[in-house]
Amino acid sequence: MSDPETQTQPLLRASSQQAAQGSSTRAYKIAGITLLACVLIVGQAMTAYFLLSQRSDIKSLEEQNNKLQTVMTKGRSASVPLRMHMPMNTLTALADDASDEVKKKSPTLDPSQATNCQLEALGLKPVQVPGFRPTCDERGLYKTRQCYMMQCWCVDPVSGQQVPCAEKQPAASVFSGGMSELLTVPDVTE
Repeated sequence: MSDPETQTQPLLRASSQQAAQGSSTRAYKIAGITLLACVLIVGQAMTAYFLLSQRSDIKSLEEQNNKLQTVMTKGRSASVPLRMHMPMNTLTALADDASDEVKKKSPTLDPSQATNCQLEALGLKPVQVPGFRPTCDERGLYKTRQCYMMQCWCVDPVSGQQVPCAEKQPAASVFSGGMSELLTVPDVTE
């Protein structure tokens, strides 16, 4: 019933299939490693090409930098002041900062004898608007006009509460350097 050739044929086929399958996986491994090596070599070649092509750009940038350094240092020294295009008598009005006044007053100010305005200006007492510091007069009362972030309003000098302004036209606003520091210049009509 059983033929000896039919029994061995599947075994031979199986072993030949395993041999063919083993050699094909080995071929795939070799091809994959070869492909990886080729990609690495091409990557190194591209990197070398880009570095060599950028060398001329780097040299031109260095030359431009050297030219700019010679132009910037030519004929000038660090001690020579620059000429201002503004009359000197206007600088006193521009340099009048409320923050400087607070800094000058703060070392001699006793918090137990300070007014509400002085405490708020020093940041020792919270204010309704975060970041706002009111300006005070010599007696420690609120100045009648308070300004913050390009907005000005009138206040009661004693309580600091907002009141309607008595002026019909608001004063012109001028920046003194910082965003929160605003100088007011009254309108002058001739």
